[in-house]
Amino acid sequence: MTDSAPSSTPSAAAPPDWAAFARAGEWRRSLAAARVTGAPPELTGVLDSVLHVQEAVRGRRLPQARRAWAGLEEALGDLPARGLAGEGALLKTLVSPRALGDALASLDGLGRGTGGETEPEALRERLAPALAHPLTRAEALNALGVLHALREEPGEARARFGEAQAADAGHYRALTNLANLDLEAGRPAEAEARYREVLRLNPDFDGAHHNLGVALRRQGRVHESVGAIRRAQRLSVRRSQEDTRDEMREGFRRDARLRAVRLVLLALAVLVLFLAVRGAVG
Repeated sequence: MTDSAPSSTPSAAAPPDWAAFARAGEWRRSLAAARVTGAPPELTGVLDSVLHVQEAVRGRRLPQARRAWAGLEEALGDLPARGLAGEGALLKTLVSPRALGDALASLDGLGRGTGGETEPEALRERLAPALAHPLTRAEALNALGVLHALREEPGEARARFGEAQAADAGHYRALTNLANLDLEAGRPAEAEARYREVLRLNPDFDGAHHNLGVALRRQGRVHESVGAIRRAQRLSVRRSQEDTRDEMREGFRRDARLRAVRLVLLALAVLVLFLAVRGAVG
């Protein structure tokens, strides 16, 4: 008679740990894990705000990033009162909201002729707060890479874009810039592969669609090229409209006079509507 091996039932998979993903900087997965495990809405709200900051920074949409940051500070402050003091302490350590505010401020105005963008060291000094924060480090490195590219220093540019990708694998604009260097170096097939990876990360990024069209044309694939560039044009118009609305909202938020003008215009619109309705009834 032989002894049989003891039977065992497979243990259930451990539930996803939002905190582990947050420590790794994987905020989308952290939010998903928190929702799946039924975390309190106050906690998922904080994680959602962090993710919004990250995505807005990746897309160079600083007005959106600042609004998400303001909401994040307020939401973090509410966690202890909701019985989530431990979670709040962890998230404050990981996000450092005050340092994040300084980091976002250091990114403001890039590409508009302010802040010493003509010299890499001057730009690096200006971007020190952004380089030090995990949510903005990739964007700061990408900005340095763009400056090196403008100075016709492709080796330094590629190194900075690569560092940006290492800091944040989801920073699709840094990956696009690596593809741009491939394209400029006469390697359209390599550039195409990178652009397609960018579009896997962000299917609506107009810049990647346009440059993919250029890479395809250089490989003689004209029909595909035209389709990519047309889609880029449609997405570019939509992005321009969204950016204009964001800039207007940011202007109203910052300038009390503009807010007053907005209220006056709204009051006039209501008055005109009232008179029109009254006239129609009379």
